[in-house]
Order: sequence, then structure tokens, then C-alpha cells
Amino acid sequence: MIRAIAALCRTLPALLMVLAAFAALPAHAEERIRSFTVRIEMTDRDLIRVTEQIEVQAEGYDIKRGIYRDIPLSSRTDDGDRREATFKLVSVERNGADEPYRQERNTRGVRIIIGQEDVFLTFGRHTYTIVYETGRQIRRFADHDELFWNVTGNEWKFSIDTARATVILPEGARATDLNAFTGAFGENGRDWTSSRAADGRLVSFVTTRVLRAGEGFTIAVALPTGVIAEPSGSEAMLFAVLDRKDELIGSAGLLLVSLFYLWAWSKVGRDPPGGTVIPLFRAPEGVSPSLAHYIHERGLAAGGWPALSAAAVDLAVKGLIRFEDLDGETRLERTDAPAPPPKTLPAGEAAVLSFLDRRRSLTLSKADGKQVLALGSAFRGAVVGENRGKYFELNRGYVVFGVVLSVATLIAMVAFGRFREEELAFILPLVFGGVWASFAVLKFLSIIRSGASLVRRLLTGTVLVAIAFIGIAVVGGAAVGFLVETLNVWIASIVGGLILANVLFFILLAAPTVAGRKVMDDIEGLRLYLSVAEEERMNMAGAPRMSPSHYETLLPYAIALGVEKPWSKAFQAWLTTAAAAGMAADYEPGWYHGAHFGRDSFASRMSSTVSSLSSSFSSSLPETKSSSSGFSSSGGGGSGGGGGGGGGGGW
Repeated sequence: MIRAIAALCRTLPALLMVLAAFAALPAHAEERIRSFTVRIEMTDRDLIRVTEQIEVQAEGYDIKRGIYRDIPLSSRTDDGDRREATFKLVSVERNGADEPYRQERNTRGVRIIIGQEDVFLTFGRHTYTIVYETGRQIRRFADHDELFWNVTGNEWKFSIDTARATVILPEGARATDLNAFTGAFGENGRDWTSSRAADGRLVSFVTTRVLRAGEGFTIAVALPTGVIAEPSGSEAMLFAVLDRKDELIGSAGLLLVSLFYLWAWSKVGRDPPGGTVIPLFRAPEGVSPSLAHYIHERGLAAGGWPALSAAAVDLAVKGLIRFEDLDGETRLERTDAPAPPPKTLPAGEAAVLSFLDRRRSLTLSKADGKQVLALGSAFRGAVVGENRGKYFELNRGYVVFGVVLSVATLIAMVAFGRFREEELAFILPLVFGGVWASFAVLKFLSIIRSGASLVRRLLTGTVLVAIAFIGIAVVGGAAVGFLVETLNVWIASIVGGLILANVLFFILLAAPTVAGRKVMDDIEGLRLYLSVAEEERMNMAGAPRMSPSHYETLLPYAIALGVEKPWSKAFQAWLTTAAAAGMAADYEPGWYHGAHFGRDSFASRMSSTVSSLSSSFSSSLPETKSSSSGFSSSGGGGSGGGGGGGGGGGW
């Protein structure tokens, strides 16, 4: 025992030296706000000067270079209207000396970032003093005016040991009532005390407990009505503009887009006056079946396959190709007839014949799908390339510019306005859902007007209608959510107006040229002739007598214009009459082998053959591969209410 005590005595000085060395090391305390002291000086105008002294304990964790302070400037009135406060930063100091800072504006207000990127704080206490002026912070009621001010904000990630607020009222003013709240947002904590100066002009508040991270301190000071003058004249107008910045920017953009489209429509979108449409008994001079389709549809409808079918039948009628029915599949074969001299065939038909000259035959099946795709591409390129801008102009450049203006309007509303995150969450689906639904409807109408088979039109139409309904549902949900969330019908109307203007003028700006208008009238006259019943056709003055040759000559045009069924019915009626008179036997087209066309069912058989031809082109295309994709509290007072507020943190 004596030896152990002696050994301990010998090591004790060394232990004491080690403990002393540890004691000399700097102790890292918790980062927090030691005190948050605010002085609010009110004037007889709706302007207050705020001085914030924030004493922090910096330990190099979150507070390395300095702190940042968020000050909200946008709020909502009880009626749902937006109210924008003014803000002017006067000075920023740290420990009594000017400190570098920068300001960043956002949709909520302003962030003041204090400190420098390459300068780190020493551990310990630092006092930041921020002085700013802000207007439009007085709330007005029937029986009193009120300063309702969130002293600290509820978004600090640090605890606050003590918060104090001193309010200096305008000269001659007296506070009629005081109130305050502590706690998290919306809570009505009573952990505070208040006092008034003898003259009642100066009132003070102080918390009586530590505010945890996310808790704040909010005060309310009631004043007699009229002590603070309301804005008037140009100042009131300026504030009205400030409050309605989003709506005014959007309205100006919508007006600009509308005026641009009206100017563009007046300049290039008006159709030249049409002439009188009279029945035309032969194709317009220089207009092939595929070109008739292109002009009538103002483009190649349904992927161009009806026009390609018409061109192929025209080549077959001319004896250059023939069709073979191979047990449900159709094959196009090049005949031994010599090719016409160059430039004598229309561009689309020349492309088809050139393709078959190289292959000699093409089966419309999945096995030859890539070749069918190549043929369709060559055909469309030839027709569009030869006739682009000659008969009509789509004027898509004007539409693109209108879309750019519309997008710029939306961007300006977001960039320069004061949209909240929840508002943007409704606006974006409103825009994209509207565009989605609009173009699905346009595509649906195009398919319905196309020469595709009834089954294909029904299937495609059903899918497009479903897509349109999804888009409409998205629009409806976003619009309802937007209106319920913000009660801003104005903004919803602007977004809807931009969508409507672009979709409407996408249609209206396509216009025929002067030469195209005349050809369109002629084509419409030919379509009128091809679509009327046989007895009506016989009453037309100058109408040629029906014959197999006349029927075959105009059949490709009937296919191109989508009236092959009435045209074939008229021919069937002539066949029946001719047979009864002993003038004609059953007709079998020499260019189509493998199917029997009975006299009594000729029209339905020919219509079915033509329809299946068009659908065979599109159904034989190779399948595309799909790749996986991933797509206020309301009511009365509480902590976090009023002007001011926000929060901050370290960086």
C-alpha cells in the first residue's frame, strides 16, 4: 500500500500537466443565436426602419464564413390577393465594422448573405447588425391599424437564447393594444413579456424562454386608425402594379402574342377568295392523284399512305405495275411495260416506279417492312419536295415565333413575378396538359379525315381520344387546384389564353396561295362529281358517259380524295344497267389479280380492297422499340404570422 501511494505521488504532477494541457485547448460550444434584438422605428407613412442585432456563437460547423438572413416580402391578404412589400438594405456590420455581403432576390423575398467566400470566422461570439427599410407592412382594419411583425422568423436552424423587440411609434401615436406569440409556425405560445414607456410611444417585448430551432417570436402592435397615412396617387398606382406584377406581365404577353398572330394571319393566313365550285369531270391540268390529295389535305394526311395508295393504283391503271393478292397480303409487281420518258410522270409516282424498277416487287408485309418504310419516305420526299410552297403555305415559322413569345411570357412571369412554389406546381401541368390535349385533338381530327381504314381510324381515334381526355383531366385538375390554392382566375385565364391562341393559329395560319386556291376549287369540283350518286351525275350537263376506262382513270383521284366508295357505287350502278341492256359483262380490273369483283358487290369489294391497301402500307412498317422511361395555416394570429419573418443560417 505504501509503495502504491508513493508511485501515485510520483505520477501526480504528470497527470496534472496533461489535464492542464487539455484545459488549455479551445472548447467547441453549440452553435446558436445568443441574442436576437430588433429595433423597429415607425413613421407616419407606411414605412418602417428595422435594425437587427444578431449575436451568434460560431464554432465552424454551420457558421464558417458568416450567416445569411432571409426576409420574406410577399404575402397574401385575407381575400387571397398578393401583397408585395418594398425593401431597401441600408447597412450590414459585424462586430461594429462594415462587413461584405450580397443580396439575392427570389420569389419569396430577399436573402442577405453576409461574409466572404475565402475568409473564415474565428470561433466564438460575433454580432451582426443589419439595417433595412421596408414599406407596406401596416395592416388596416375597420377599428384599428396594426403592425404585425415576425421578429425572428421561424426558419432558423439554430436555437435563440433571447429575443427582444422594441417598437418606436410615430410622433404623437400611442399603442392601443399589444400581443405576441412564440413557438413553431401557427402556435400561440405566451412565453414573453412586454412593457411600455410612460408616454406610450415606445413598447418593448422580450421572450422568457429559449426558442428552439424552427421556433420564432412574433409581435402585434395596434394603433388608432389613420395614424399611418395610406398610399395615394402615383405611389398607390405603383403598389397596385407591384401587387399584380405576374398578372400584368402575363396580360401584356398574351396581348403581344394575340396581336402578333392577328398580324400574321392578316399578312399570310387569309385564304384568297374562293371561286364557284362546279362539278369537274376530269382531273385538273397537271394535277396527279397524289398531288390532289396533298393539295386537298394541305399536306399528306395519315402519314401519306392514302396518297401513296392512289399513286400506286394510278401506275397500275397505266399498266406499269400490278397488284397480286397473296392470301391476305398484297404484292406490288413491276410489269414489263417500258418506263415512260423522264419527267413525264409526277414526282411521287416516279419515286414509286423507280423503287420497283430496282426491286421488281414489294410485298406489303412485316417481312418487307423496312423496304415499305423506305418507299414511303422516298414518296413523301418527292411529293413535298416538288410542291412545297406552291399551292399552300403552312406558315409554321410564324407559329414557332408565336410559341417562342408565349414561352417567353411564361418565363417572364416566373422570373420577374412572385410565383410561389405551390403555384408553379399547378401552372406547369396546366401548360403541358393543355398542349398535350390540344394536339391530340388535332391529330384525332386528322385521322378521322384521312383515308385510313375504318378499323384503324377507330383504334387510333380511341387512343387519341384517351390521350386527349388525360390531357384535359390534367388541365382541369391543375386549373381547379390552382384556383382553389390561389384563387387567381386571372393567371389561369392567361395560361389558357396562350394555349388557345397557339393552337387556334396553328390551324388558321395555313393558307393556300392564289394559284393553289384555283386548283383547290377545281379539286373540290372533281370531288363533288366523284361523290354524287349515278342518277345525279346523269343530270349534270356535259358529264361524260360512264365506262370502265372512265372509271379507272378517275379511280386514283377518288382514292386520293377519300370518295372511292361513292365513285365505285356509281360504276356498279352502270354495270347493272349495262348488263340488263346486254351491253357489258362483269368487270374485272386487269391491274389486280387474285380477287373476284362481282357485279352486285363491286362497290363494297373495291372499297375494301382500296382500304386494305392503304392500311397494308402502314401495318407492314417495322415495329418501333419502346425504351423504359422514368418520368397557412389560415385564421388569426400565431407565431410566424405578419410581415418580416423568414429565417437564416450559416455558411
